Amino acid sequence: MSFLRSLTATGWLAVAVLALSLALLGWCTLDSRRKAAQAVGKADAGQTIAEGRTAAAGDASAIRDRADERTSEIDATVKDGTDAIRHAPDRASANAAALRSLCRIDPSRDARCRVLLADPAEVG
Repeated sequence: MSFLRSLTATGWLAVAVLALSLALLGWCTLDSRRKAAQAVGKADAGQTIAEGRTAAAGDASAIRDRADERTSEIDATVKDGTDAIRHAPDRASANAAALRSLCRIDPSRDARCRVLLADPAEVG
């Protein structure tokens, strides 16, 4: 206790400045840790967004590839159906060829599609 009683006004000022400096240093340390934690959180969020965009781009590419493949299949089926219609000997054969072509593209289009597509000789 004698130490505290022996301090002069300048000594008390020095103690107050030291205490204030320590409090300020502690506050700056805590603030820096908070900012660092926020930066890590933002980096993690950015990485998650980037991974999501990469996955979405891959999904979009796969969907586009399947759509292109389906379009190619439909084009080939239409060409084959058109050729079959042109080379049909009569109107009934042309109608059957047209229905087979439609059934290959959309089997649920007509109830007769199951019958036409079930006979491999008719489909080929």
